[in-house]
This record gives sequence, C-alpha cells and structure tokens, in this order.
Amino acid sequence: MRYHILTTALRCLAVALILRVLVTILANYPDYFPPNFDALFLLGREETFTGAYRVAFYVHIFSAPVVLLGGLILLSEHVRRRYDGLHRVLGRVQVLVLLTLMLPSSAVMAPHAFGGWWAGVSFFVLSALTALCAVAGVMAARRGRYDRHRRWMLRCFVLMCSAVVLRLISGAAGLIGVSSPEGAYVVAAWSSWVIPLVLYEIAERLVRRGSMFTAGPTAGTWTAAAAPRGRTRG
Repeated sequence: MRYHILTTALRCLAVALILRVLVTILANYPDYFPPNFDALFLLGREETFTGAYRVAFYVHIFSAPVVLLGGLILLSEHVRRRYDGLHRVLGRVQVLVLLTLMLPSSAVMAPHAFGGWWAGVSFFVLSALTALCAVAGVMAARRGRYDRHRRWMLRCFVLMCSAVVLRLISGAAGLIGVSSPEGAYVVAAWSSWVIPLVLYEIAERLVRRGSMFTAGPTAGTWTAAAAPRGRTRG
C-alpha cells in the first residue's frame, strides 16, 4: 500500500514537472516569431539560423511538445484500459511524429549545439537511442509482447524527457553561476539522458526482481517440476 502511494506520488510529481517545464518552453515561443537573437535559446545564432537549421528548428519546436504530451497520455493506465483504440491510434501518431519530425530535426540541429562538438555528439546519440527504443517498442507490440513493448516505450519516453531534465540542470547551473557555461552545458547534455536512463533501468530491475520474489513459491514449484530427474542408483 505504501509502495503504491509512493509510486503514485512520484508519477504525479513527474507529470507536474514535465508540464511546468513544457509551459515554460511554450512561453518562449514569441521570441521565435520572428526570431529574437537576443533571447537565450537563439543568442548568437544569427549566422547558423539559415537553411536547413532554420527549418529543423521550427519543426523541432512544434513536434517536441506534441510527443511530450502524447507520451503522458500514452503512459496513462486509465487511457490504455478504457480507450484501447485511442491508445493504438495515438501510439502510431506518436511514433510517426517522433521518427519523421522530432528526431531528424534534432540530428540536423546537433552540430550547432551550444557547447560544441561534445554536446552535439550527445544529441546525436540521444536521437539514435530514442529511435531505437521506439522501433523496438513497435516491433514488440506487433509480436504481442506487450510487456517488452511497455518497457521499450518507457525507455523512449525517459529519453524524450531529456529536454525537460536539460533545462532543469541548465537552470540550476545558471543560478549557481558556473565559471564555464559551455562546459556546464556539455555535462548537462549528457547527464540529461544518461542519468535518467540508468535510474530507469535500476528501478525496472528492482521491480522485476521484487515480482520474482513475490511469486517465489510458484516459481520454485514450477522449477522443481520442470527440472530433469536425476538417475536412481541401482
């Protein structure tokens, strides 16, 4: 009971945090129409804000909120159980937007990331892993392995939420007043998805191990029955 209350509280806190950061991101949109190069995100990008980068930027800022909000809805057990058809349709739209708009635009923008080459590599790797998780989740669902589907899509959402974590870490670094903003951004770029992904994998294994212990007597009975019998001495 306490575990259920704790996990519910943590989920509510995570949702509230994601929505809060998302509102902050959307509040900055007036700086992008037309582009204000004195704004924080576009500061010093006059030379790079042309051609493919400009297109990728606008594709990214429109598609990212869509997949974040879509991910929150898809993770809802209430929606999945009561509106299974909606879950399936929204899931297809989610993966389509993710693979054709959000991740390709992120890859185009990565070489111009603040923090230089190392930050860009982080965003490249992040995009590739997110795409891998999304494709693996779709394949698992098609094969009827919904347990694996859930885990892969949770990984995908954890990686997508790196944008939220990145802003939290960058904001904290700004408040502290770090001596090297670019170096701090590189650390934030990697930490924003590596740390949450590692924490997810640890939590997932602990939950699965706890489930195995809970089902211990049954599992033990099955193992004993299924094990080959030893030879009898004559």
